[in-house]
This record gives sequence, C-alpha cells and structure tokens, in this order.
Amino acid sequence: MWVTVIAGAILLLLILKLFYNQEKDPLDDLPSPPKLPIVGHSFSLLGITPVGFFEVMRLYNKLYGDRYLIKVMNRKIVQISSPQDIEAVLSHSKNIKKSFPYTLIEPWLGTGLLLSTGAKWHKRRKILTPTFHFNILRNFSCIIEEKSRELVLRLREQEETTVDVMPTVSEFTLNTICETAMGTRLDSDKSKAAVEYKSAIMDIGALAMKRLTSFWLHNKVVFSMSSIGKQFNKALKTVHSFSDNVILERKNNRTPQDEQQTSAALDGSDVGTVRRLAMLDLLLDAERQGQIQLDGIREEVNTFMFEGHDTTAMALTFALMLLAEHKEVQDKIYEELEGIFGSSDRTPSMADQAAMKYLEAVIKETLRLYPSVPFIAREITEDFMMGDLPVKKGTEVAVHIFDLHRRPYLYADPEVFRPERFLGVGPKHPYAFVPFSAGPRNCIGQKFAMQEMKCFLSEVCRFFHLAPVTPGLRPQLLADLVLRPAHPIHVKFIRR
Repeated sequence: MWVTVIAGAILLLLILKLFYNQEKDPLDDLPSPPKLPIVGHSFSLLGITPVGFFEVMRLYNKLYGDRYLIKVMNRKIVQISSPQDIEAVLSHSKNIKKSFPYTLIEPWLGTGLLLSTGAKWHKRRKILTPTFHFNILRNFSCIIEEKSRELVLRLREQEETTVDVMPTVSEFTLNTICETAMGTRLDSDKSKAAVEYKSAIMDIGALAMKRLTSFWLHNKVVFSMSSIGKQFNKALKTVHSFSDNVILERKNNRTPQDEQQTSAALDGSDVGTVRRLAMLDLLLDAERQGQIQLDGIREEVNTFMFEGHDTTAMALTFALMLLAEHKEVQDKIYEELEGIFGSSDRTPSMADQAAMKYLEAVIKETLRLYPSVPFIAREITEDFMMGDLPVKKGTEVAVHIFDLHRRPYLYADPEVFRPERFLGVGPKHPYAFVPFSAGPRNCIGQKFAMQEMKCFLSEVCRFFHLAPVTPGLRPQLLADLVLRPAHPIHVKFIRR
C-alpha cells in the first residue's frame, strides 16, 4: 500500500514539475478564459455541441480580442485574428506544418498536399501545380458548365417550390469534383458503391469534428475502440475502396494516346478533343515518370475531393442565401450578365467569367462573411517573432479567419452584406481577406473554386429570381471541417 502511495506521490510531483517548473513563457501572459490547473481548458469542450463550440469561440474572440491563449493539457494554442499576426504566421517560409486538428483526417487523406510538410510538401506542390494551369482549367470548364446547366434544368422542375439548397448544391459540387478529379460520373452511376461513397465522405467530416471536441478520443487506441471510431473506420474503408477502384480502372484503361493528351492539354493544342482529362490523369503521368507512387496518388485524389467538394458547396449555399435576401444585388448581377451574354443562352466561357467583375465581388463578400474554412492552424517548428511576441517551437497557432473578416477596424459595418467592398481598392491590409489562406501554403485550387462558383452562380442568376422563404433569418452556424449552417437553408427559384 505504501509503495503505491509513494509511487503516486512521485508521479504527481513529476507532473507538477512538468507543468510548473518550466522557463517563463511570454505566452502565459496573454489573455485567457478561466482554466483549471494542469488540464487547462480541456473540460471546457466536454459535451459541447458543434453549434456551442462555434459560439464559444466567437465569444472568446469578442472578450479577449485579436490574441489570446487556450491550453489543453500541456498544449499551448495561441488564438489570433489580426492581419498583422496572421501575416507573420502564414507568410513564414519554415512554419508550414499543420497542427493537431488536421491529424484527425490523416487516416483519410494521408500526408498529401494538405497535411504533408517539408520536402514531401514541396515535391507534391511542384507535381500538382500544373493541374491548375490555365489550359487545364479550361479543360475542366467544360465539365463545370455541363454540371451547372444540368442543375438549372433540375431547378426548373422545382420552380417556385421551396428548395433546400445545401444538399442540392452539395450534389452539384460532388459530381463536379468527382469528374474533374477522378474522371468518374457519380450522377450517372447508380451503383451501391457510388451511393455509399457520397454518404461516407459526409460521415467522415462529422465524426472527425466529434472527435476534436471530445479530448478523451484524441488518443488513437481509445478512438479506435469507441463507437465513433468504428463508424469512422467503416466510412474510411468505403471511401478508400471507391477511390482505389477508380484509380486502378483509370490506370489500366489508359492508352498511349491518353498519355499524350496531358502535354497537349497543357499547351492548349488539344483541349476537349479526346476523352476528358482528369486530375488523376496528370498524377498517373507523374507516376509513370517515377515522381509519385500509387498510394501518393490516392492521397492527392482524396485531398482534392475533400478540399474541392464541401468548401465550395458551403460557399455556394451561403451565396444563394444572401442573394435571395438582397434583390438589388441579384439585379446588378443580372445587368452585368446581360451585358456579357445579351439574348444568348450559351454557357459561359473563361473570357466571359473574367468579365464578371461584380459577380466576383459578390463571391468575395460571401466568403468574407462566411469563409468556408473559418479557421486554420499551424504547429510552430522554428522559434519566431509574431510581431512583438516570441513564439517557441512546439506552440500551436489557430488563425480565426471568421473573426478576422468581421473586425470593424478592417471593414465598416462588418455584419452587412456589401459586395461593393471588393470593387476598386479592396481591403486595407493584404492579409485582411484570406478565405483561401495565404503565403506558401495558400489554396492551390482557388482559381478552380472561383471558376466553379462563377459558372454556377451566373447560370442560376441568368435563369432565375431567388426569393427567401424566411426573410431576415440569420443562420445558426456550427463547427465542422468546414463552416456550415446548423439548419437547412431554403430558397425559392422563380424562372425569369
């Protein structure tokens, strides 16, 4: 018995030494919500809902300002929302490692472009950059235009009825990204595998967020034994099985002519004349040249699916909600589109999209109010100065894009939807608007995303008036891998 007591006392002393006998850290002087000794804010998350988590973080930002500290056990997480601090973090050439929350989706994405760091990240970025070459995007535009027009035809069938826009738009972006990333049509494949794949990628995001807000599930062993962990692994198996089958099928069916198409598409000499090019084709060419392995191809295809599906779907969902609430903005978009298309009902070309200046401002203002990724995080791998604050290696930094975009000292009347903010000069600071992140790890697919959103919204606004079902309703938001409304958003589409 005494041996147990003594051993316990020694263990307690070691823990206290770990937490209290460290060198004084300036981070400890930052404002911070009330916390418990040793465990810090760990229990603040206990049992909290995704809506509650999002609202607590907004409250903390209001109470403690642009820079405050959260502690979870021995982890120190500096919370920032000023453009100066954000620039210091995101523009740093060495501190590019993603922090703990991203590890929760590593079983799905592996260490692809989103989660890799160091030499692997630089190599993958170099391989994938040609994927978003202008001529490749022009090739992808055919798919985006087709999917947009198909959705318009579907909406005509639901004319003047109440439409739940989130699943409708999500279906559009998922079908689009599947065809551009993997060269497969989910909407034409009614097989059990395709249906299960759509459901599984939704489950993975929701379950990862539940794990993040349940600190006892951060341990891999505990998580794998839990019911949530078992659901996650089941969904993971479905997603990997589907993507593996698509990759192998695409690889086995490639011909020498297909391999020539990549270089032809890059120089613009053969866009759209052979079978449609997919991002997967570019990766298979890289594999043939010894630049990437098959497991690396899966990492990047799954990463593209994650970053290019839900993020765009939520941005378009909020855009439709805002347009339905603001008829005057719809009218300005329609006037701009009339000047581009006249009486023609042709689909928009890349040149047409470049001329959509006001629509682009509408998309940017939507992303200011409702950034698809409301926060990003880094683990500091090299001591650096964040303004006047020394930040040590091992510290985590959470960048609150949602709060940055609503700072009154950056945007007058920040809660007001005003697209004109982005016509002319724009934000006062280069890091005051970062919906696609910024610096060396900025979103490689942001041009693709803007292309997809412009094409979709221009098609919708050309053929429909949008009307709100519950005017003046402000959506309740929840914390997930992406920003999403807690409840359905309904809009009426009325044919022009």
